[in-house]
Amino acid sequence: MKILIHSNGPTCYTGYGVQTRLLADRLAADGYQVAISATYGQTMGCGMGEYVTPTGQTIPVYPSRFLVSGDDVIMAHAQDFFKQDDGWIIPLLDVWSLVNPALKEMNVAAWAPVDHHPVPNMVLDFFKRSNARPVAMTRHGFDEYTKNGLDPTYIPLAVDTSVYKPTQTAKVDGREVTGRQFLELPDNVFVVGMVSMNKDPMDRKGFSEAFQAFSIFHAEHPKSVLHVHSEKSTNAGGLNLMELALGCGIPQGAVQFTNQYAYFVGLPPNLLALMYTAFDVLLAPSVGEGFCIPLIEAQACGVPVIASDWTAQPELVEAGWLVGGQAWWDDSNRSWYQRANVSQIYTRLCQAFEADLEKMVQPAVEFAARYDADYVYRTYWQPFLATLTVGPVADKPKMDKVTVMVPAVDRPQNVKRLVDSFNKSNDGTATLLYILDPDAVAQIKAVKKAKAGWLPALRGTSYASKMNEGFAATDTDFVFLCGDDVEFTPGWLQAARELSDRFDVIGTNDTASGVKNPLVAAGKHADHFFVRRTYVDDQGASLEGPGILCPEAYFHFFTDKEMIQLAKARGVFAPCLSSVVVHHHPGYDGREDLREADPTYMKAVEFSEMDQTSFRRRAGLIDQHRTVKKDIWS
Repeated sequence: MKILIHSNGPTCYTGYGVQTRLLADRLAADGYQVAISATYGQTMGCGMGEYVTPTGQTIPVYPSRFLVSGDDVIMAHAQDFFKQDDGWIIPLLDVWSLVNPALKEMNVAAWAPVDHHPVPNMVLDFFKRSNARPVAMTRHGFDEYTKNGLDPTYIPLAVDTSVYKPTQTAKVDGREVTGRQFLELPDNVFVVGMVSMNKDPMDRKGFSEAFQAFSIFHAEHPKSVLHVHSEKSTNAGGLNLMELALGCGIPQGAVQFTNQYAYFVGLPPNLLALMYTAFDVLLAPSVGEGFCIPLIEAQACGVPVIASDWTAQPELVEAGWLVGGQAWWDDSNRSWYQRANVSQIYTRLCQAFEADLEKMVQPAVEFAARYDADYVYRTYWQPFLATLTVGPVADKPKMDKVTVMVPAVDRPQNVKRLVDSFNKSNDGTATLLYILDPDAVAQIKAVKKAKAGWLPALRGTSYASKMNEGFAATDTDFVFLCGDDVEFTPGWLQAARELSDRFDVIGTNDTASGVKNPLVAAGKHADHFFVRRTYVDDQGASLEGPGILCPEAYFHFFTDKEMIQLAKARGVFAPCLSSVVVHHHPGYDGREDLREADPTYMKAVEFSEMDQTSFRRRAGLIDQHRTVKKDIWS
């Protein structure tokens, strides 16, 4: 699948630029085709750029044009990159700036900040489109989206903890220096750091309150310095911080600014991490934050933080203190901000001064590890990406109830594992139904003992005939075709339900530890899958036609292949790799003795050649049902 990231370029040292790079690196290493639409960092006139990941993949970087949002170029870049393929755009910026109407025709998963309370209407308006998926970078954003009827996914911003760590030295101009030496600060002063952009005349980062509080603090603690990593003049559209310091009565020499040229071109991450280690505490009294990555970077370096008790910031503070304040109305956004209380900032600075900072290092580092880039990608991005299927927009009712149908012959030893895992993972919407041969005494006894529902198979003994009999005896909006040798895992139902408003046939993943069926793991097939009842009624899930679930042309093998291939041709199939139903199939262990020891499996093998011949004869008929131009899952 192709993914176009729309944000700052990956080689610029902006906050969003770093996030772009961290995500692009991992997407490319994970096998995705990635390109970057740069809103900054690849300027118009420079043509197409390239970014080479640490693992050697080359990623194209499209240039910006006139608008800082890139709204004037995003569609052109998307059309060039995707060409005739389907793909997803992942914008990392304020979505209210994306007003290009053509975006309504694209799949968009917007990784968007929420820095107000409540979320502004112009943000919500963006996600009212059926093809836009909200990705919340904070729990605050997730809650705000949810309160407004959206269905967001939580994926936090990330830091590279191999860089941001309590390192004491780094090489600068050929010599090894400490953080204090790098900033030209003595070891015997208490250093308060601020790492914030100064580009808003409304002073969203709280410089005014921070400087006032530090002035009071410095008067009592003269061996203290405020180091500000920011633009000190009004060049970026913010405040004149030098005049602000003077106006707050901070003595000359008690406030220090990062070398302005170094700030302008951007400090590389290793030097930014070195700067953090020079701080005793980081101060971030913002009026509202969509995330505030310096809070995590500082804690990853073992530095405690002081932050506003508002929007996203409270959830990002483990080692440190929060400050309250006065809520004020942002009329343009019809939402609230909060101005930090100066006296509370002063109190927190005093507490930090008196604290045993060494004892705060380990909790800070351990907390920041939750936002490590590799951990965030594995824990949040990979499951989410598995739900980003290409296909129709949401226009179908989501799965309400499902019947899990299990045709079984004579493997009573599998019953307890299946039933126990089903009971543990069922969210209350699924019903378990075994379809059994009436003379399978041991099997029936095991099912009854497990207190599972069952139905006698009176119409035939094949896998397909049993499934059809179970389908006719039930009325749930979805059925699940299941083998008797599976084990359900937590979340398998919920994950598939997220795709059920777009697709009629949803495949699960049989991977537990390592790949079982590689075709399933790649999203090209499914051994066990959900099927919508109305799809069966209207079109039929097999070549048999409307009303028929499974093709009875096969004894066992190729039943699932015909159904999946047909659903793919019609454009109604989606793999859901985050819905894991472990398949304890004897054939996947690579051991012939296990296969031969399973009489049920070997009986199916007896008919395998016949089943294969039947499929070859019928496979050409699938193309007559094709409604999509190509197999986008291959």
